[in-house]
Amino acid sequence: ERPQVLVTYGDERAFYEHPDHIRVHEISVVAFDAAGDPDRFPDAGPPWRVSKLYYSGFSFRRIRALHDAYERIGEESPYAERMARMAELPPDLKITPPTTMVDVGDFLDQRRRALLAHRTQIDPESHWMSVPDELLRATFPWEEYVLARSRVEGLARPTADEPEPDLFAGVRAGVRAGVRAETDVTTAGGAG
Repeated sequence: ERPQVLVTYGDERAFYEHPDHIRVHEISVVAFDAAGDPDRFPDAGPPWRVSKLYYSGFSFRRIRALHDAYERIGEESPYAERMARMAELPPDLKITPPTTMVDVGDFLDQRRRALLAHRTQIDPESHWMSVPDELLRATFPWEEYVLARSRVEGLARPTADEPEPDLFAGVRAGVRAGVRAETDVTTAGGAG
């Protein structure tokens, strides 16, 4: 494969320690570098430098927004326990806020069906699946990502205040021009 963009799990171990996701993160970051190194796998064909590396984001904004929406409509929030745990996190905990917000409001049904296809990974009765698509669409219809590294020259550094709306932002022009200069665009910040 010759992807332009690689999306993997983030490295936010302070509050999310799923061992499979941690391992996927570790392997993906190594693969991002190895794919463009002509000396790493010479028998695999010409090297390919992926243009951008994203971490699938996680923000407290999503949980807080959905929790608040349940409270507004007078229903018990499936996020109440998580909100209580979040309140116990150290105030100086550094969590990189999302830099890219992709509106998936028109595709929530497909997303739900895709998640439910992995029955060993997600319980259809879990709180994640109990949120109605209509509530998601009205409250928080975005998937969040953190741009960790970019090889796209001239790409403006996205921020939580001015996020990218598209994982391929800047890639199309950079690929056509054949220009790829690596930059570390990892952002630092507080809770998102």
